[in-house]
Amino acid sequence: MNIKIRSIEARIVDHPVRSDGAIVSFLGRHEASRYVTVVATDADGAKGFGEAATAPIWSGESAETARWTIEEFLAPKLVGATFDRPADALAVMDAALHANGFAKSAVDVAIWDLAARRMGVSVASLIADRVPRPWIPSRVSIGVYPPDETVRLAREFHARGVRTLKFKTGKPGLDDVARLRAVRDALGPEPVFTVDANGAYPTADAAVRAIEELLPFDLALVEQPTPRDRLGMLAEVRRRTPVPILVDEAVFTPGDLEEAIDLDAFDVLSIYPGKNGGFSHSLAMAKRAQAAGKCCAIGSNLETDLGQAAMVVLAASLSAFPAEKYACDLMAALFYDRSATDPPIRWRDGGVETPTGPGFGVVPAEGP
Repeated sequence: MNIKIRSIEARIVDHPVRSDGAIVSFLGRHEASRYVTVVATDADGAKGFGEAATAPIWSGESAETARWTIEEFLAPKLVGATFDRPADALAVMDAALHANGFAKSAVDVAIWDLAARRMGVSVASLIADRVPRPWIPSRVSIGVYPPDETVRLAREFHARGVRTLKFKTGKPGLDDVARLRAVRDALGPEPVFTVDANGAYPTADAAVRAIEELLPFDLALVEQPTPRDRLGMLAEVRRRTPVPILVDEAVFTPGDLEEAIDLDAFDVLSIYPGKNGGFSHSLAMAKRAQAAGKCCAIGSNLETDLGQAAMVVLAASLSAFPAEKYACDLMAALFYDRSATDPPIRWRDGGVETPTGPGFGVVPAEGP
């Protein structure tokens, strides 16, 4: 590819997010998306774009710290250098800086986008091991609200075509059994039910009890019932419950994934570039999980269409993502009033269309 970086710019962008029905979980309330847009420019003036969907409770990064990290710490190590592959630039970042995955990912995605645009091809054409899917079904999160509000949101999303609902669970003081029962009574057996506790249960026994209480509502997937730093506990819960386990917070990095595989702690891997510290890492981790007999689904930190583009391309391109069985967290259209990209990623029939065109197929709506 022979990519020579001339400049890397990071700018903070506030994306208004819905307050009515905002995602509320054991970790808190997502009521603001103050993110960072990254623009990477090569020696010939070609550009690529990425997004850092920063949330301190999730990765320890704010928009301000990510911008500083990118412009003042990472950019000087990349600008002026020439790389054969985007992964080579990410290796430089990883060697210089621990963690800070969303900042590094935004740069890595921008360089992938830049490289593919220079070649006049889509990223999908560079990574696909199957004919890319033109459309990916979305799983949509419903925050921890009382039963009436849970039903209202479930009806709204169902009317928008969503067929897989992800209920945030485990917040003290709210009855998850009553919430799921109310939605089953309202919508019947058709919607697929998954639950996400965001690590709410402190012991394996507590997690198993909570899952068993929800089994009558036909759960298809249980996401991260145990704390993020207790992979052994997650493996125990998996052995003791009949529902497939999706690992999210407990697996950020390739090293985390190796330990989770060794422990046989999960069935499905939640994967996306920001959490993994780069599109390059997500690509490698999806292949590693598949080789270990696991499959993948896209997770989310409520990225806008700019961040979501790389996620859609990843899921559409790789056979590690059985999207027809496990829908992906691609829900920007339901939480943002306007798209952050031009063109917008198109929502239809409860999912998103895979962007086409060079790179990841979108550019920031506010311009380059």
